[in-house]
Amino acid sequence: MKANRYTFQWFKKEDRRKALRASVSREGKLRLGRPLRKALPPFIRVGFDRDARVLAIAEGRELDGDAAAAGSLNARLLSAQICSIGLKLPIAFSLHRDEATGFYLGTVIPRRQRDAATGQRHYDPEQLLTLYTPMIDRTVAHLAKSTPLAERKAIAAEALCAALPAYRPAMGELEGYLEEAIRRSLLSENRQYADAYRHRSLDQPLTADVHNTFSLYDAIPSSSGGIDELEERIMAEQFRQSLSAEEQALFQMLQDGRPVEEIALTLSTTGAQIQSMGLSIGEKRRRFYQIS
Repeated sequence: MKANRYTFQWFKKEDRRKALRASVSREGKLRLGRPLRKALPPFIRVGFDRDARVLAIAEGRELDGDAAAAGSLNARLLSAQICSIGLKLPIAFSLHRDEATGFYLGTVIPRRQRDAATGQRHYDPEQLLTLYTPMIDRTVAHLAKSTPLAERKAIAAEALCAALPAYRPAMGELEGYLEEAIRRSLLSENRQYADAYRHRSLDQPLTADVHNTFSLYDAIPSSSGGIDELEERIMAEQFRQSLSAEEQALFQMLQDGRPVEEIALTLSTTGAQIQSMGLSIGEKRRRFYQIS
């Protein structure tokens, strides 16, 4: 009997006594956990990246005035920066040492609240919507672009809130789990906008069975370039249909690389009018593809 071959990846339970943690209180105090204080140099400086939501602690000088040995430091400027992006205090960070910079970098530990009725702890959706705004904006900007922007943002927020109760640590990193849930929801909701372009896209059902609407659109991995290419085709067709018949003709001839003199002769107009129409089409295109 052939023996099974296994490749196990073994995991260690986190020892909270050794975890590098820091927190910012409602009073604007930065509290350093004991293991973190032991790892830091004698004097430190503190920074915060608003876009990435990352706390940084680096080696400082005595003149900087922040002693790592202290358990609590005055950090009102830091707390003001955190609050300016919509996050609420108190807030906790999990830190690690970045080998490239030598800094200790900290990411926000998502807050969990205890339900008074059931006693179960659950994540705070409001905090996560604010915390993962960069991820949500990035996903919304690059996926399901034939769906109106405001609707894409609403779908993303609903998908995040709906996915939270089912999350378990075994499913991987929370942000990655939520991003995948948002991607699936955006693609699913986008089908109603792709329906009008069935004859031009991959969204045509593979069978005539009304109960089986599976198409090649469903078979494209969400991480592949195929989805982006399909969305670009749908957007391009929607933009073309937003133009007048004359503008559509000019747009196609310009894309074909035909010279202005030939276009003017074909459309029975002048070069100056062609240039004016081209500028108008360009302005319409910028407005059409504007995503923020």
